[in-house]
Parts: sequence; C-alpha cells; structure tokens
Amino acid sequence: MTPSRIGLLSCALLAALSFAAAPAPAAAAAKICPTLYDPVCAVKRGGAPETFANACLANSAHARILHKGRCTGPICFFFKQVCARVPGKRPQTFASVCAAENAKATVLYDGPCKK
Repeated sequence: MTPSRIGLLSCALLAALSFAAAPAPAAAAAKICPTLYDPVCAVKRGGAPETFANACLANSAHARILHKGRCTGPICFFFKQVCARVPGKRPQTFASVCAAENAKATVLYDGPCKK
C-alpha cells in the first residue's frame, strides 16, 4: 500500500468514527427528580386523578397537577370551598378540593372565586 493510500484510508476512518461517536441530544436525557415526598394530586390526559410523590414526578409523567396533597377519591366528606378551573373554562367555586378533583379542575386557591 502506498503512503498516500494509507493517509486517505486513515482520514476516512477518522471521519466515520467521529460521526458514530456523536453524543445523544440533551433533550433525550431523562429528568432526575428528587426523592422528596411532597405529594400532589395530578391527572394524565384522559386518565383518573392519581397521587404522585412530588410535582417533579407528576410533570415528568406529563400529568396536570390538580392540587397539593394526596388525591381524595370520588366521595367527598369535608367541605371547604376552593376556587378552581376546569381546562378551557373560567374559574369557578367548588364546594371542596374533592369536588374540584372529581371535575378534574386545577385548584387556584382556598375560598370562593373572587368576582
């Protein structure tokens, strides 16, 4: 093999290796969430409300956070008004966090909605 041919093959090999070893894009990297337990009730598109250990885990699952704390379930025992918003609608007053959760509404604040 001639020296010019060896040089040409070396360049081709180096070029192929540089393309093959390209790093993965940063967007493909998984988000690392803390192990802190600060539960939130959230809902995935078309799903039922479920409790996530923290807001980071809910966001990583592409779930919409409804309120802080564990999900209460379909039966409401305590009544303390909250202002919440069902996606695509105006804020409205719900009888309780539980009632807002059942409507899959995001709780904005405690108490009735301000006019």
